[in-house]
Amino acid sequence: MKRFAFLFPILSLAFLIACNSKPKTAGDDNFVINGKLSSTKKDSVYLAELTTEAIVNIDSCITDENGEFYFNVKPKETGFYVIKIKQDNFVTLLCEKGETIEFTGDARELTNSYSVKGSAGSDLIAELNDKTRKSYSRVDSLRNVLEKSQSSPKFVEIKAALDSVFETIFSNQQKYVMNFVDKNPTSLASIIALYQLFGNQQLISPNKENEFAYWVKLDNGLMSKYPNSPHTIDLHKKVMEFKSTMARLKAGAEGLEIGAKAPEIELPTPEGKRIKLSSLKGKVVLLDFWASWCAPCRKESPNLVSLYKKYKDKGFEIYSVSLDKTKEDWVKAIKQDKITWIQVSDLKYWDCVASKLYQVESIPHFVLIDKQGKIVERGLNFERLASLVEKMVKKK
Repeated sequence: MKRFAFLFPILSLAFLIACNSKPKTAGDDNFVINGKLSSTKKDSVYLAELTTEAIVNIDSCITDENGEFYFNVKPKETGFYVIKIKQDNFVTLLCEKGETIEFTGDARELTNSYSVKGSAGSDLIAELNDKTRKSYSRVDSLRNVLEKSQSSPKFVEIKAALDSVFETIFSNQQKYVMNFVDKNPTSLASIIALYQLFGNQQLISPNKENEFAYWVKLDNGLMSKYPNSPHTIDLHKKVMEFKSTMARLKAGAEGLEIGAKAPEIELPTPEGKRIKLSSLKGKVVLLDFWASWCAPCRKESPNLVSLYKKYKDKGFEIYSVSLDKTKEDWVKAIKQDKITWIQVSDLKYWDCVASKLYQVESIPHFVLIDKQGKIVERGLNFERLASLVEKMVKKK
């Protein structure tokens, strides 16, 4: 599970905007938003552009006695715009020249009530947001059950079941956004799907070859239709950078092949003691990359606890590297999962020096190391891990 933060270069804005002239129909060089809100008492309505780096305010209006408002914009390129009443009450639209957009909604709750007509890109964003809201609603229900089960004697079993359901929800959302990009490879709306995070996890990771294909497909589609869009240019730049990074990683992977000496790691424990991976030479070592926020990792914890208990007195050790961001979350997970083996972290999330050194693209990630400190296998599943450990601890 890997997270990427994508920001957007501020555009030089060249807009002609009218809020009070009440235009009804757009021309060839502008778009018009004709809005009407319910539950409003002459609210201020703000229009801003979502650039590749920031949200840039453009104008504002006050709704009239009928809850109506109007915006008339002459943009340089097709782009993302935000209609908002407050910081936590907003809607994102994808607007282009020639569109006459009819926008309605409840001023008290725009996100869950709005309707938009006359903008194909905005319709796609609404579809994407609706699916995402429903998925998050299911996750919230799981979270409520988990919180109520904290004191249950069957907490571990309940949590495992909930983790399994979460994985299904995540998988379904991932399939949805992949299909969204597949169906709309020339729409800027697909950028939102491509960059979407679900919790702390990126749904379409550029670091996985099969998922990176969606990045390339969208890049090609947008370069053909919107080659001058700052969003297209920004995506194209990222795709080129990822291709370059992949080439470097492929070349550097030679140092991580089977039989190579495991690269050194030296990170602090929760108590601040720095432990070297090489200090465990002479033992069979599982190098485990995980995090408290990673549901699949937490689901694997009981298996690792059982494996460690079975072989810890037979020359087996686990060296876990956490990709957490806070010590509090990390330590809490260690306690909840009853982990007693070596735990280290620099609390730098995906910028963890050890994860980069071992080219970790998703977690959990296992690297099995023999008694001589050499790599036996990388990226193996638990069943394969358990089988190898059983054999290796018996070797003299």
